[in-house]
Amino acid sequence: MRNFKNWRVIRAGINGRSKTLSLIAVSLLFYCINSNAQEISTPDSLYVSTQCFMREGNSFQDVVEEGMSADISGPNIVFFRQPIAGADAQANQFIRIVVWDSMEAWATNVVVAPSDTYDCDNNNRRFWTNRNIGNNRGAYQGTDVSLVSTRRCTVRSGYNISDVYKSLNDIQLAREANGWSSVMHLSHLVLGPSEETEMRTSIIIRTIGADEAALARDFDSNFGTDLGIGTPTNAPVEFCNDASLTRSYMVHSANR
Repeated sequence: MRNFKNWRVIRAGINGRSKTLSLIAVSLLFYCINSNAQEISTPDSLYVSTQCFMREGNSFQDVVEEGMSADISGPNIVFFRQPIAGADAQANQFIRIVVWDSMEAWATNVVVAPSDTYDCDNNNRRFWTNRNIGNNRGAYQGTDVSLVSTRRCTVRSGYNISDVYKSLNDIQLAREANGWSSVMHLSHLVLGPSEETEMRTSIIIRTIGADEAALARDFDSNFGTDLGIGTPTNAPVEFCNDASLTRSYMVHSANR
């Protein structure tokens, strides 16, 4: 009987230590996750993107002129982006991008202004945190019009946004060292339709030219040397699609 009691004591001690070790392991896991999350800086801005459609009888130039003449206050920048190499975009479709400092800035200043030339799907807006990649900051140099290329990907399982940021930053810095002038952004979907992807895994890799010709030159230099096909197996992203291209008009800027 004494041996049986001793065994119960020993087993209780083992179970207690196992529970303690499990708690320590879980605590270390959360610590590692939080540590990784802190390796990346806070977002530089918040992008709110909306699909919009020109009304019958109006051209895209009519839409741009209305946007530029509108009395806009609150957002930092408003872009109207016209698809050139799109993803099944309709003939009258374009993208409205509104740039804010933060979610709070959007919540306290957002106004849906009426339009005479277009309608937007305001019930299905997407909210993206946006981070600058590399050192280039010279988009829209001396112009309100540039070319913008975007590529959609999902974050690969086992990686996080910090991993994606570091990988892209290394790529962009190497390009800049070889004369690449275009700006790169990493946008991370935090609210809105995610097209059946796992939550918080949708990203956009965005490349913006100093002007239209500058992005075209950068692409020419890249097309001749980038012979890769498909998403690299060691990349922290997967399911990347072919890049799209839009002509982007800055119809409002608080700093211009």
